[in-house]
Amino acid sequence: MDSTIGLINTYSTLNIGDSAIYSALASMTPNAQVFAQVQDVEPEYTPNLQLLDPLPTCDAYISVGGDIFNNAREGFITKAFLKNLYQLTRSPKQTFVFGQSIPRSCHGLSFQALTWCLRRLAAVCVRDVESYQRLTKAGVSAILSYDSAFVLEVTKQAKREAQDIFQALDVVSNLVTLISLRTFDAMYAHDNQRFAQQLVGLCRNLLARGEQPVLLIQSRAYGSDNDLEMAAAIVTQVPQVKIFNPFLATTTLSRWQLVMGALAIARQIVAIRYHTAVLALASGRVPFNLYYSNKGRDLTERLKIPGCNLAHFDPEIHLAPILQTAQQSFGHEAIRHQVQQNFNTCFAKVRKHS
Repeated sequence: MDSTIGLINTYSTLNIGDSAIYSALASMTPNAQVFAQVQDVEPEYTPNLQLLDPLPTCDAYISVGGDIFNNAREGFITKAFLKNLYQLTRSPKQTFVFGQSIPRSCHGLSFQALTWCLRRLAAVCVRDVESYQRLTKAGVSAILSYDSAFVLEVTKQAKREAQDIFQALDVVSNLVTLISLRTFDAMYAHDNQRFAQQLVGLCRNLLARGEQPVLLIQSRAYGSDNDLEMAAAIVTQVPQVKIFNPFLATTTLSRWQLVMGALAIARQIVAIRYHTAVLALASGRVPFNLYYSNKGRDLTERLKIPGCNLAHFDPEIHLAPILQTAQQSFGHEAIRHQVQQNFNTCFAKVRKHS
C-alpha cells in the first residue's frame, strides 16, 4: 500500500447509493488503504473500505459525492452544513471533492461559504452541468464528470442471487418492472401523498399489462431517508406489488452489488432514486428516469435517457416509454473510463502537494 486515503463528509452505509460511492472511490485507488467514519451503529458491508472511528490522519482526503451540501434553513447556515465545511478546511491541499452535486438549497450565504472553501482545495470534480456552471461562475476551477458509481460493475454472482430473491418473491425476472422510491422532505419539494398515488397508478397499469411491479428498497437510513414506509403504503393499496429488500438477504455480497444484479436482470427499471439510474446504467441497462433534482435531470439531458421530472409524471401517458426501455441497452465503458481519468487527475493534484 503506497498511501492512505480518508473519505470525509460521509453519510451512511444504510443508503445503498452512498455505500456504492464509497466502494467506487476505493476501487479507483487499488494501491491505497481507504478509511471512512460513518454514523451507523451497525454499518453495512462496503467492499474495499475500512471503517474507523475516529478517522485516522491520512495522506489524502476525498470529500465524497452526494448532496452533502444541502442547507435546510433558508437564509441561515445550519450546523450540519458548517460541520461539512469544516471537514474541507482541515487539510485543504490534501483534499479534493469528487462526484459532488451542489443542491439548489445551497445558495446565498451558504453557497458563498462553500465556494470560499472549494477554491482552496487541491481539486473539485462535480457530476452535473448545473453544479459545474454554478461553481465555475463563482471562480471555482471545477471539472465536470459523472457519478463515482459509474465505475462499478455487475457480477454473475449478483445476478444469480438477485434471481433467487425474485424467485422467493414468486415473480419472474423478465416480467419485473423494478421501481425505486423515496420519501420527500424539505430538501426536495414533492408531495409524498401525490407521489404514492402516482406509483399506485403506475403499478396498477403495469399489472393490467401483465407486468410485475416490484418496489426496490434502496435505503433504510435516517429520518425520511428510509423507503420501507412508502413501500408498505403502496402495497396496502395494491397487494399484488412485491418488495425487493436487499437488506434482508443473507449474502457475502454488498447491498449495492445485489441491487446491481437485480437491475441487470429486471425487464424494466423506473428510477426515482438517483443511484437506481446510475447503477442501472453501469449495468448496461436503460432506466426510465423520474428525476426530482438537478443531478437526476442531468442524467436524462446529458446521456439522452428517457425520463421526466417527477412533478410531471403521469402513469397513463408515461407507461409506453417505460415499457420501451426493455428493448434498450446502454454502453457504459466510455463513462467508466472518463470517471477513472477524472479521478486520476484530481488525485495527482493532491500528490503534487504531498
